Amino acid sequence: MPELKGLNVKMAEVRELTDAKGFSSDPARIWEMLALIHSEVSEATDAYKKGEALEEVGEELIDAIIRILHLLSTLGLDAEAIFEAKMAKNWQRPTKYGTVRGG
Repeated sequence: MPELKGLNVKMAEVRELTDAKGFSSDPARIWEMLALIHSEVSEATDAYKKGEALEEVGEELIDAIIRILHLLSTLGLDAEAIFEAKMAKNWQRPTKYGTVRGG
């Protein structure tokens, strides 16, 4: 079990809520959990395109974060450690990660 600090605190809170509300944490349903993450991002995109308040867009993005934390919990991963390692890796990358933009 991951140490309860940083993102892992929120992940534990999300897991408590999802378990209490009857959402599946069955690893066999990972495909469904990934699709639900995608749907929340799509809802944020739609809200933005429709000109809805930025708070509405933000709420959909938070829904995506909640679903991501639920999936990370289901997989038994340490969200904080993965986040910290990925950020350290990204800080070492070149500006715009070496991609060429524009014309």
